[in-house]
Amino acid sequence: MTHTSAIRIFPSLRAALRHRNRLAIFVVPWVIGLGLGVPLLWHQIGVNAREPQIRNREETLSQAYDILGRTLDRLGRDALFLADLQSRFSETANPLAPLSVEIFQSFAASSPDYDQVRWLDTDGNERLRVNHRGGGEPVVVAEEQLQNKADRPYFRDTATLPLHGLYFSSLDLNIENGVVEMPHLPTLRVASPVFRNGIKQGIIVINYRSTRLLERLKRLDTSVDLYLMNQAGYWIQGPDADANWAWQLGEPTPDADRTERQRGVSQGGRGIFHSDDGDWSYRRFDPGAGLLTTGEVVEMRAPHASLYLLARNAAGAINSQETRGKLILGMVAAILAVVALAVTGRLANGMEAESEWARQMEDTNRTLRETNEKLSATQRELARAERLSSLGLMVAGVAHEMNTPLGSAALVLSKAAKDLRLFKERIAAGLRRSDLDRYIEDSDASLDLVRDAIHRCAALVQRFKQVAVDRATLERRDIDLAAFIPDADPRLRKWDTSAGISLTVNVPNDLGITTYPGPFAQVLSNLLNNSLLHAFDAGKPGTITIDIRRLADQVLIEFTDDGRGISETDIQKIFEPFFSTARHSGGTGLGLHIVHQIVTEVLGGSISVESPPPGEARGTRFIIRLPRIAPAQAGT
Repeated sequence: MTHTSAIRIFPSLRAALRHRNRLAIFVVPWVIGLGLGVPLLWHQIGVNAREPQIRNREETLSQAYDILGRTLDRLGRDALFLADLQSRFSETANPLAPLSVEIFQSFAASSPDYDQVRWLDTDGNERLRVNHRGGGEPVVVAEEQLQNKADRPYFRDTATLPLHGLYFSSLDLNIENGVVEMPHLPTLRVASPVFRNGIKQGIIVINYRSTRLLERLKRLDTSVDLYLMNQAGYWIQGPDADANWAWQLGEPTPDADRTERQRGVSQGGRGIFHSDDGDWSYRRFDPGAGLLTTGEVVEMRAPHASLYLLARNAAGAINSQETRGKLILGMVAAILAVVALAVTGRLANGMEAESEWARQMEDTNRTLRETNEKLSATQRELARAERLSSLGLMVAGVAHEMNTPLGSAALVLSKAAKDLRLFKERIAAGLRRSDLDRYIEDSDASLDLVRDAIHRCAALVQRFKQVAVDRATLERRDIDLAAFIPDADPRLRKWDTSAGISLTVNVPNDLGITTYPGPFAQVLSNLLNNSLLHAFDAGKPGTITIDIRRLADQVLIEFTDDGRGISETDIQKIFEPFFSTARHSGGTGLGLHIVHQIVTEVLGGSISVESPPPGEARGTRFIIRLPRIAPAQAGT
């Protein structure tokens, strides 16, 4: 760019510096737009380019999930069916007798993947075991070779299940006599309890040989790497075959990525995460979940049987669409930056011309400012006059109220003065007994009228004074709780039951106390707000109960709800300022702190809270004890 063209685009650097604040209004959005928009678009291009890969991985995971679900649901149904056969067709003379050998052999032969089918009694002793290996006929194991399996997790957990309960073990290599069986035999055990006439007879166990299932998963999609991992993060079928079954065979080399994999899949039942060796999609599989959902199984025991299906695209996969998109974005961003620079130069020149016009308007603006100041002063005077007018109206109201009794008093005093003058004249002319009696009678009547007018004025003054006291200060008063409670909070008089929360108030009719009504009402209102905000789950019904009883020289108030209750940790801090478990929904943590301060420092009482531990009755109870006569001064 030549010197002449530079001047044409940006003729005055000094002008730009003078107007830099105004130019910033234009430049800053461009800088923010390019600085934030370009990286976001850059990222979005990568996301859009990866979407086909993500869809491919998700489709592969769905297929694998369906295969696992159908296979293991069928296995669970077979176990339930065999348990039902045991309860129906076992010999009635001996409840612990096994099924006939023919039935067990036929059942084992029904699937080439049923490695063992066993019947265990309630003590864990194998009563019958049929082995089905090597593609041959099922073989019944001799009685002397049967073992006791009472120490095996699948027996202990299955023995606690009810009728139609089901147990799935974790998928691992089969162990015989304490040693991993060779060749390796991936095995999953499913078991179900047997009941006859409501009495538990033992359990049925099927050892499922998982070799063909794992091979089927491996062949699903050659364009995506599909792997299987157990809940502890170890590979069952992973990228490196030497690392498979490492928790049983001994990990030959440290698997540094296991923790990273566990962290990646810890966000839920399915999702996406990235690692150094590529992008991953995963899905959690819980054996038998389909049976539990459909109601075919009433309860399951499979605490560590969950599996994770993982699909990966290699980190070095080339994506030409992403490269082209980012190249185009870079070129567009460069062009926009040049355009923004040129437009900024033109704006700077226009602002310099505008500044001259602004200087010409400065005098006019100064005049307008002076006029505006005068207008503001006038408005302040009008506001002051309005306040004085309001004061005058209030004084006029007071004068109007007092005018009638004072006018009556003035009229009576005028008549009394006239009567006194006439009485003096009669004394001078000669006073008679009847004149004295009439004067005394008239004077008594006049004094009664004047006294009544003065009392009325005093009552008016006291009423206006009471209004001021009620608004500005605390006042201890006698209140009837039965009449006061409904007025303490508008909701207590007319309760809204549309949210499913009911209210019950129990208060004696003849219970009166001397206390501070305003703070007392605030305590009830704050407790009501606390229960409605914290106690109940959305959409679920509940009950709030207020019980008030007399205890000697005290009043006991129990404010109870049957909501979710308060944890043992939180209940220790419930009255601390700014402590709240619902800050996300508007809680400030001050409501109960204010309640504690009012009860203990203003009303002179005590407050405590109870909430049963989990597993017992639900809800929370606030217990308040107040003296029948509150302290004469708040806080003493």
